[in-house]
Amino acid sequence: MVVLERAEFDPRHGNGQSVFDLNVALMVITNILMILRLYVRGIMAKNLGWDDLLAVVAWGLVMTFSCIEIVLLTKGVGYHIQDVPKETLLQFLSLSPVDKLVFILAGGFVRLSILACLPRINRDRSFMTCVYGVFVATIITAVASFLFVLLSCSPVSDVFNAAKPDRQCVSKYSLSRMRWAHSIMSTILNVVILSLCIWVSASTNKTRAQVIKMTLMLLLGLFAVVSTITRLILLLTTNMNVDITYISLRVAPFFSLEINSGLWCGCLPAFQPLFEWTNNHYYNHYNMRKLSRSSAQEPLNDSWNRDYMTANPHVSIHGQPRDLKGNKTASDAESATGFAMLENERGIKLTTEFSVHVEDRVYTGEGSEDIVSRTPVWNAF
Repeated sequence: MVVLERAEFDPRHGNGQSVFDLNVALMVITNILMILRLYVRGIMAKNLGWDDLLAVVAWGLVMTFSCIEIVLLTKGVGYHIQDVPKETLLQFLSLSPVDKLVFILAGGFVRLSILACLPRINRDRSFMTCVYGVFVATIITAVASFLFVLLSCSPVSDVFNAAKPDRQCVSKYSLSRMRWAHSIMSTILNVVILSLCIWVSASTNKTRAQVIKMTLMLLLGLFAVVSTITRLILLLTTNMNVDITYISLRVAPFFSLEINSGLWCGCLPAFQPLFEWTNNHYYNHYNMRKLSRSSAQEPLNDSWNRDYMTANPHVSIHGQPRDLKGNKTASDAESATGFAMLENERGIKLTTEFSVHVEDRVYTGEGSEDIVSRTPVWNAF
């Protein structure tokens, strides 16, 4: 009789390297985005809110979940169950409930942080009613699933002690049904939250930066929904009670992708002050370059400057006539703008005659006239 020795178990040579690399990459990206979010909201905008508090809690839970996923790789994930030593398998079964509980809480807080951010954009009554409804549904789903897993054994400590004999726990079939129900509800909630994001993006006036931000948010939301649906399909079509250590490797990436991408969605609206600062900085730099140019290089169709001036109806500058597109309609001789050749200096000095009218001005006497000054462009700026 020949007895074949089982290959030695070595977690370093398992099939979970891709899961390890994925979780490390997700942790790095999530940490960068969350630190940037807190910097923008707390230091730049000084406008921290409840959504930021929920996001910080979700951040901690997401990082904890990724760490547990990495630890599980050393407990047999990626190996066939018959190749995993019994002691290591018991450690895996004892740590799996912790992994499930943290995932349920992380997914719940990620969704709550996104929902808490939406009222900053739109506070319409019908929209807020939908937000509150989804908020309550998210809490109920997370609490019910969390309690089911936590109370699946009696006493509760047996949930985290798979080595104890004769445990009084619910059947594996009941746990699988709960996992399916939670995945279905998570998919529905993710789709509804994505629909609310589409609603709020379609009902607000958007600048170029806001369009980019909302597009990225919708793409990340769509990615989270696809990850949830993929995870649901795998759970429904796979028997997780057979060769659980090996099959877990197929499903593990979609758990991490779902909650991390969801947290990224919640971070994007918080970056609005950063977009505005970047636009203002570039606009100021653009105008300084314009004013330092020679007048011979004056742009004839300055769309940026035209949009900026037309966006301020309370200031009207009377100078050279222009049409609706901002193009010149009169020559320099017919307008209030002209060029003067300098006798002792090289180049051309541009002077502009303009008058500024301020609405609701209090006049000190009858017959008051607007003050008209004739100054160089640098002084006018």
